Amino acid sequence: MKILLVHPDDSMEGEPCVIQTSESAPWDWIVDLGWSGRAAYSRYSEQLDVRILSIYDLLDHEQHRRRMRDLLAVGLDHLLDSDSVDWWEVFSVYPYQQLEQLFLLSVLAGQIPENAEIFATRTHVSLDALSSLLSRDGKNSRIAILSDANPRGLRTRSSRYWRAVRTLLPSQLAEIAFDKWDTGYRLRRHFSRRPRGSSSPLILLPSAYANVTRAQVAYARMLPHRRFLLVLTRRNGQIPNLPENVEVRSLASYAVRSSPATGKERARLLAAWQGLQNISFESNPVLALATKMGAFGAFADLLKSGLRVRDAWREVLARNPISSLLSADEYNPYTRLPILLANSRNVRTVFCDHGALNMSFGIRRPASDTYLVKGNMARDYSVNWCGLPAEKVVVGAPSPDQPSPSSSPRNGAARDWIVYYSEAYELSAGRTRTLYAELLPELCQLAACTNRKVVVKLHPFESLRMRKAVIDDVLTPEQRSLVEIREGAMTPDLLTRAWCSLTLESSVAVESTLHRVPCFLCSWFDASWYDYGKQFAKYSAGYPLDSPQRIRDIPRLLGEFHITESTRRGLLTPITPERLDSVLAGK
Repeated sequence: MKILLVHPDDSMEGEPCVIQTSESAPWDWIVDLGWSGRAAYSRYSEQLDVRILSIYDLLDHEQHRRRMRDLLAVGLDHLLDSDSVDWWEVFSVYPYQQLEQLFLLSVLAGQIPENAEIFATRTHVSLDALSSLLSRDGKNSRIAILSDANPRGLRTRSSRYWRAVRTLLPSQLAEIAFDKWDTGYRLRRHFSRRPRGSSSPLILLPSAYANVTRAQVAYARMLPHRRFLLVLTRRNGQIPNLPENVEVRSLASYAVRSSPATGKERARLLAAWQGLQNISFESNPVLALATKMGAFGAFADLLKSGLRVRDAWREVLARNPISSLLSADEYNPYTRLPILLANSRNVRTVFCDHGALNMSFGIRRPASDTYLVKGNMARDYSVNWCGLPAEKVVVGAPSPDQPSPSSSPRNGAARDWIVYYSEAYELSAGRTRTLYAELLPELCQLAACTNRKVVVKLHPFESLRMRKAVIDDVLTPEQRSLVEIREGAMTPDLLTRAWCSLTLESSVAVESTLHRVPCFLCSWFDASWYDYGKQFAKYSAGYPLDSPQRIRDIPRLLGEFHITESTRRGLLTPITPERLDSVLAGK
């Protein structure tokens, strides 16, 4: 049996195509280490008469969620510091993607026969791990490489970094540099004025990103009689027009010199870390392999900078009378630390999500006392999919600043846009060009038939330059004339002029539905085990399309797609100021 493993950067159609069969190398099974979508695999399999699928198709979602949760629990309660902060719990988000990849490879290894001949289009970071998983009699299985192209070479790395430099603003590059080389605020603390302490009770808002800040401030606006302290771990957390009851400070201004006590604590935790690896990790096949592959090599450095960040948050809590903490990001280690510190001081902690759904609760131990979710859809997902205790979950979205959105466009504008919300698919090994080549011609045909235009709204992580190049490549000049590319923040016209919207699994599906804009989900390209799309469809926040050809049915489907008040209440149920006040107080 001959098996071909396709590198995520290699083309699976067009020229050059790496999966063409020949008499000398007829493949029995082709496995994509990336993701091209189910429609593409069906097309490839029919053309080549060979079984083709993605490694992501091998996952059983429920089993994978359970295994990831059990795996991350192995290291819990072994690395506790003097504040009861569990440093495995803080650190485990860093090697998470590598651990998830090892799970995928272990599933793949279990389906490869012992006598199989395995080939790969080129070298890939996963191949050594797969070879080890397939080892027999103590020897790694051999995987033959068809191309000598080395994606990790100096020229490729330099090219990738240069592309990043060209697509980022100077302020973004500076932020990245500080995040990489000044994680413990050794430098930035010298440029930040030491803040004076407060005597009045404050509700702490920790944030690292603007969307997190917006979610927290939306609740703060509802309680003008309460004072809030917004502490930013990085400048990207800033937003304009803060209400008067929110004071903003930088965490760098609270950073202190490393103390001898912190140094001793670091040495103790490193010794405990070594013991954890030698005992608990060695008995777990995935963790043992992850250790061998160097997934945990950065722990010592991350602990050193992490303890400095912890000490800065200690200063925040020591210098201010914090009555409670409201967080919109438990996942980020920098903003998870103040939650854990608050817990050890019996300070009330409340979580409010900045998105529609949050899969991290399904695999990580909850850190907050109470979880504010925006509606019954999020409550159902948090309790029944993630496993959060029902008594910890409270339904209550922030009250809208403006009246409920109308079903009619503003200023009499026509519903003449088909809005597609794109995402940075490459971050999860998705082939953007494949999706665009399937999706955009269909949208252009729909736009031409209905006298509308297509608006492609880019995610903040996407490059306008790179996306424009892909769009220009997959469309004819006539089709391209129907497409407008948008970047930057959401603008009201994206909702008021939309005839319908499309996305993969973004939370804009919920926002569109709340504004009475029917949203269609590109489910044929959905490889995620988070099941966001299924949850959106369950609560009528999106209509799943199982192939790009189904886009042709949108005019008919719009007649069946009814957004009712009941639908909207299931997605968003505002909390009253009185109820919010009691939740923050723990009553």
